[in-house]
Amino acid sequence: MKHFFLLLAFLACTGYAQTPDARPTLDSAIEKQTAAFAEELIEIRRDFHRFPEIAGEEKRTAKIIAEYLINNGLEVHQNIGGYGVVGILNTGKPGKKIAWRADIDALPTELEDDPVEFKSQHPGVRHICGHDVHTTIAMGIAKNVAALKDQLSGTYYFVFQPAEENITGAKAMLEDGLLELIQPDEFYALHLTPFPTGVIATKPNELYAHYKKVVVTLNTTNPEGIEKAKEIIDSFDNVSSDQFGSPASFESERIGIFGYESIYSDYIFRESDFYVNESKDKATITSYFSFSHAKRLEQFKRELNERLQKNDLNTYTPSLEIIDQSYVLKNDPNVTKAAISYLGKDPQNFIELTGVFPGGRSDDFALFLDKVPGTYFFVGASDYEKGIISMPHDPNFQVDESVIGKATNVFTRFMAHRAGEE
Repeated sequence: MKHFFLLLAFLACTGYAQTPDARPTLDSAIEKQTAAFAEELIEIRRDFHRFPEIAGEEKRTAKIIAEYLINNGLEVHQNIGGYGVVGILNTGKPGKKIAWRADIDALPTELEDDPVEFKSQHPGVRHICGHDVHTTIAMGIAKNVAALKDQLSGTYYFVFQPAEENITGAKAMLEDGLLELIQPDEFYALHLTPFPTGVIATKPNELYAHYKKVVVTLNTTNPEGIEKAKEIIDSFDNVSSDQFGSPASFESERIGIFGYESIYSDYIFRESDFYVNESKDKATITSYFSFSHAKRLEQFKRELNERLQKNDLNTYTPSLEIIDQSYVLKNDPNVTKAAISYLGKDPQNFIELTGVFPGGRSDDFALFLDKVPGTYFFVGASDYEKGIISMPHDPNFQVDESVIGKATNVFTRFMAHRAGEE
């Protein structure tokens, strides 16, 4: 995807960025405020990077977050769903209640040494998914809204979630009463991607595919019956391009994830080989599929069941089981369209996706979106000319740290805009 993103980087540096709000005085104040403590945020991020903590062990990270929020005048609640921290700022003026989630945990890893000067001091643990940056940006937004409280309306919630990497933190926070403590009208989050620094992308509805384990069981070990079942299952794969899932196809202006004829917008895709397990007089046939949206998944369930029962396989009493493999992250269409309308006023730095990412990717922020309408954003932090590529989970994961100030500025404006909307 490098060449495509280099083009985006060029576009982001040309033309002029339109002000995405009709309140230039507040926008200017946010920009000035952010610039004043941008270096402070970078130092905070580097501290988190030096002392990463894995899921369930984020004690030091949570302590630093809580103290920072308290020092900036927010109401703070700690130890929610583990080491979760929640900051609240009520302006005392009418407006929406807007929540922002940041994940705070790092990854256990045996990857190579850090490529940065401020290396992890915890052997076998690194921030190679960008959560140190996510956390710092949220802290920056919180500091901004607290400093500019008199100019804002509504209520702001900052949810610092532990244990995202092992997908237990969101569930734990909800079970520990998060939505009794806060009652947001809208919920937002971001994740770093390899886009050029500051480029934001999202879309309504699914961002990541429905990823499922498909299991068909036959009361036979007959090779012909097994092959027939495999043939029927495979017939639902509607991906015709052999480029599907390749870097070349992702970056294509026509068929890519941003493409105007995206091959990633409507698909059923078999992600794996078939795995056959025979025992006594039974055979189980397992495979993994991605579905671009819920309608495709429902079609697959219904029609596969029908076809298994209506041919020669019927004599083997076939049964079908479809097992969830990840949470489905689905943006609220109305809230996301409003976000696109706002952020799209700066077209050099915003892209609306047209496709859905296959391959089992997910984020347990999906559980918050199941309860509260909201949007998940992708934010670029790569500088290709300097060899800084923000590819999550990559051994050489690095971040152009200017993204911290840029994202803090943009998303403070965005939250203020949303809180003030009728």
